[in-house]
Amino acid sequence: MLHGTEEWIEFAERDFEVSKLLAETFNPPLEIIAYHCQQAAEKYLKAVLIEGNQPVPFIHDLGKLNIECQKINPELSVIQSICERLTPFGTVTRYPGGAMSVEPEHLPLVLSWVQIIRKTIRGQLRFDYP
Repeated sequence: MLHGTEEWIEFAERDFEVSKLLAETFNPPLEIIAYHCQQAAEKYLKAVLIEGNQPVPFIHDLGKLNIECQKINPELSVIQSICERLTPFGTVTRYPGGAMSVEPEHLPLVLSWVQIIRKTIRGQLRFDYP
């Protein structure tokens, strides 16, 4: 395992953990949680690229990143639709007046999507899954 891969996984875990902690607070900051879920997924996908000795594009589109990851591991196609659904929660919801807002009903969805991506990629990279 490359050192770079481990660093990306560690940073992804931080985003994942903070999203879970914030979700348990009174009046959770939905946009911040959604952003950290998207960021965790993005970092997991970029870890796959690093592990595969591929360049890491400076993009936030999880669908496009996962298409690149599928060139390394075609089995990652199982998370493609989730990647596409999660992308807007990290990009268009970050600033006031965006094209989309995060609603309370989105919270379980974004948390479940990042958990699926996390589990899939950790399994592919053979990281122990707690």
